[in-house]
Amino acid sequence: MFALLLAVEGGGGLGEAWRSVVRGIEALGPRYPAVNRVISLGLDVVIRRVGVRLSGVKGGRILDAGAGDGSLSKVIWEEVGRRRLYLVLLDPSERMLRMARNSADWSGLDGVVGLLEYAPFRPSSLESAFMAFALRDVIHLSAAVERLSIILKPGGVFTLIDIAKPDCGLARQLFKIYWWVLAPLLVASTFSRAWREIRLIYTTFLLLPVESELIKRLCRHFRLVRLRRIFLGGAHILVLKRLDSH
Repeated sequence: MFALLLAVEGGGGLGEAWRSVVRGIEALGPRYPAVNRVISLGLDVVIRRVGVRLSGVKGGRILDAGAGDGSLSKVIWEEVGRRRLYLVLLDPSERMLRMARNSADWSGLDGVVGLLEYAPFRPSSLESAFMAFALRDVIHLSAAVERLSIILKPGGVFTLIDIAKPDCGLARQLFKIYWWVLAPLLVASTFSRAWREIRLIYTTFLLLPVESELIKRLCRHFRLVRLRRIFLGGAHILVLKRLDSH
């Protein structure tokens, strides 16, 4: 499976860097939420909440892809209401899903260990999907987006919440500096040994397409209905709907 994905060139995604990034995320362990709070300047939960509200999703069968420790799932529960949804957490790390299970009541939801590129769901079986700070961590971007479009029903809503790579060259250079230097320094001031793992975000930033190119790739299968830029374009929320024809 991995050999097949790594052999595909030019499609975006982490490719051979994927394993080291996942290991870095797992190494943070229980510090993961607190570290996210630091590098987002305390706004990580707010950004997730804004994303869920902008999506307009009111319930149904929902996928949290790249769910990690379940931080986004908690916000979805609070904003939508547990009685209105059936939520599935998908993540390649069993360790991260165990963290999510230990930190929340799992009634009304399931956890699945797997890659988005091979998400084990029937075509058109889900009504909406969310990804928070996870799409840039897939092995192969095109394969992940295509699979997501297959498992969502026509017209299903996909909400992406993530760091962004601005089209503007100057802004792009500023955020390179932030992820290479400033974010690790912020983390090191609180968590002395976690800065190495945070510097891996710089790798994901370098491999991430610029915003316009990312939207172009997403729009092969989805229609963009809403775009909200945050942090001077260093992060964004995209709300998209799956095209009727696939």
